[in-house]
Amino acid sequence: MSKKLPKFNDLSYIHFITTNTNNRFPFFKDDELCQILADNIEFYEKKFNLEIYSWVIMPDHLHLLAWWDGDKYPKLTISKIMQGIKGSSARQIIDYLKKKPDGSERRLRTTKDGFLSGSREPLLPTGEPQFSPGSHKRNLKYQIWQPDFYDYNIDSDYKLNEKINYIIENPIRAGLVTDWQNYKWLYLNKDFDG
Repeated sequence: MSKKLPKFNDLSYIHFITTNTNNRFPFFKDDELCQILADNIEFYEKKFNLEIYSWVIMPDHLHLLAWWDGDKYPKLTISKIMQGIKGSSARQIIDYLKKKPDGSERRLRTTKDGFLSGSREPLLPTGEPQFSPGSHKRNLKYQIWQPDFYDYNIDSDYKLNEKINYIIENPIRAGLVTDWQNYKWLYLNKDFDG
């Protein structure tokens, strides 16, 4: 039984968000899928007038540092922002994988941990239930993202710099690059690039 992660919506804080792919499947080893996610971050940045400090798309997760003016947008929540980014990117990724003529839809069906990766359909014989008791609340056929996300409120310059360093070091720690500036799927606001 998974417990719900706490969400805080103090309007004065920058939010450090981490969200994982379903079953930690490395969907984002594919540059096309990374581009879909990056485009969605940019879309919601403009739609909600967000200030994005940094983000990194890793093969199986996303880190994002974002803030918005709570006085101008008092009803905006981090949950609404993440629902937009994750929901829209998931639909576009699934559509993309289904339409590719090279069999990419199979990535939605690669077995891992007893589930179709990218799917909430358990690997069961025909005639068995199509969804496990722990499946997504909306019984989605395919699930790119885990339903929840981690939200940490940044309350000091020290913590902001710590999280920015964590983001830019993430691809290095994962062995994807030796210099963060060579990682294509990392954004750092120019005010911090120095």
